[in-house]
Amino acid sequence: MAAYQVAIVKVTNRTPGFMEYVKKSADMLAKYGAEYVVRGPAESVLEGDVFKGVAVVVSKWPSLERAKEFWNSEEYQKNVKPLREASGIFDIGLFPEAPK
Repeated sequence: MAAYQVAIVKVTNRTPGFMEYVKKSADMLAKYGAEYVVRGPAESVLEGDVFKGVAVVVSKWPSLERAKEFWNSEEYQKNVKPLREASGIFDIGLFPEAPK
């Protein structure tokens, strides 16, 4: 069953490392069989304040296990994730696909 990783990102400092993170994390996502479903700010905020001034990144994964393999991989934790340090606030969750 597919899984979705959802990130709400408030970029406070667009560092050179952050731009490198964007590219390298996208490359890794593909390597683990995932794809972006949503990537960026809301086109319009219809209600509430949560989506003002933030980007939302939703990626679809083949399974919860595959998403966790990516997240816990040494390559991501030691080489890619540190590139985003001091660039913003990241709230990230992993969700199973809704039952059909």
